[in-house]
Amino acid sequence: MICAGCAEAPSIFACKQCGREDHPYSFSQCARCWLTERLDGILTDPSTGTINTELLPLYDTLRAGRQPRTTIRWLIKPGSVAADVLHQFATGELALHHDTFRHQLPQGRRYDYLRTLLTSTGILPPAPIGIERLLPWLAELLAQQPSHHAEIINRYAHSHLLRRLRLHAEAGTMTASMTNHARASILLATRLADWSTRQGTTLTDLTQAELEQYLHEQPGAHHTASGFITWLDNSGTTTGLLLRKPAKTEPAVTMSDDHRWDSVDRLLHDHAINHYSRVAGLLMLLFSWPLNEILRMTHDHIAEQPDGRVLVTFDSIPIEMPPGLSRLILDQKASHGLTPYTAGDTNWLFPGRNPGTHMVTERIRNELVSHGIHPRQSRSAALFALASQIPAPVLAEIAGITPAAAIRWAALAARDWSRYIADR
Repeated sequence: MICAGCAEAPSIFACKQCGREDHPYSFSQCARCWLTERLDGILTDPSTGTINTELLPLYDTLRAGRQPRTTIRWLIKPGSVAADVLHQFATGELALHHDTFRHQLPQGRRYDYLRTLLTSTGILPPAPIGIERLLPWLAELLAQQPSHHAEIINRYAHSHLLRRLRLHAEAGTMTASMTNHARASILLATRLADWSTRQGTTLTDLTQAELEQYLHEQPGAHHTASGFITWLDNSGTTTGLLLRKPAKTEPAVTMSDDHRWDSVDRLLHDHAINHYSRVAGLLMLLFSWPLNEILRMTHDHIAEQPDGRVLVTFDSIPIEMPPGLSRLILDQKASHGLTPYTAGDTNWLFPGRNPGTHMVTERIRNELVSHGIHPRQSRSAALFALASQIPAPVLAEIAGITPAAAIRWAALAARDWSRYIADR
């Protein structure tokens, strides 16, 4: 099938403005021309009659998006705040600054998205939005605690949890799951504080016997509250508290290799599953790479060779992909459109909904589980299979695990690679 222009025939779909037939939208305009006119109205500074110079990078990014219809829907859908807020920035009614989002505009995902969009286009400098949202929540939570407990939990949050988050924010590796984990850790700390209050004691005076009683009464608390309990002792808040480490569990496999290959076959051929989930799931099932690390991959990890082969570098070793997966990876690399503005310059292999971010793990994990593919079990099965085929040092580099863990997997697979170096 060819377009009317190539067939030298008149087209009823051609845009009356630019003459193109792709992205038809209204009777006389294509979606891209309609979007351009809309953006002209939103981002024009009335004092100059031209696009606000500060917002030019955003204007160019939105116009260049691969799916202009998606951007139009984002601007005009009911409840959207984008057009109004951007117009106020363009006219100078609102200052183009992070403080405007912090103090003048309502809090919520729609405004956070707009803020990350302005950040990703270089209009605003990077800002740790997740940390900013956590601080007022923390203050409200601590207001419900006795002062002596609030002071301890506040120190734990700022010196331990928030410090780590800020380091990740500076490195550009902070994710929503990290901030969610910080919130959960703070809530677990308040539960221990509440329990100690009911026992007529405090976190400072907590004894080993009382800690053991708490862990006995709260199934699962040994694992979930271990971070706070360890911090209490390390920070000198308490003395003599010992948290017994659970016995180290050996690697275990609960998925058969046949089941694993059935999952591989499903992801290769089932087009009902989202394309990005198929690619991420296959990289996990075939090469045992952790799902969260897969989602941090960029285009730089992918190298297409002149002969058509596709190499993927997980850690430091480029690995040739099988043909079916190679095609899926190249399609994923070429595809965009996961964000409303569909910017074409993202370097993430799995771009997220928010501009400048990669996809969150939960999004793909939930879809894989809905199709009977459980990431933890699948990765264990892949590690087991690889451990029986390659030496432990190579497994450690490919799978992103420690050499000691690779040796344990090799032992489980009953392969002795002690003569590997000599054989080489």
